[in-house]
Amino acid sequence: MKNNLRSELNDLRRPALLLKAARFGAAALMRAGRARPAGVQGSLSRLLSEEAELDEKRRDGEAGYSPRRHIELLMTLLVEAQERQAV
Repeated sequence: MKNNLRSELNDLRRPALLLKAARFGAAALMRAGRARPAGVQGSLSRLLSEEAELDEKRRDGEAGYSPRRHIELLMTLLVEAQERQAV
């Protein structure tokens, strides 16, 4: 699973600004010693699924799309990948 998460994240095609915000937030989480932003819970597979759903909403221009939630999920996935790589 360690390499699978890294591969999945490397294969994501998201807007540069979205990824930049997520990387910045992930770095802040790691500096604070936290693995996840408040309100982000669930298994890794559920987080990946929710992120894919949010990206579809983003691309479709749906009113229910939350950029904040999308960034929080990407932050969490980046931190998880970093922690797995360190193990």
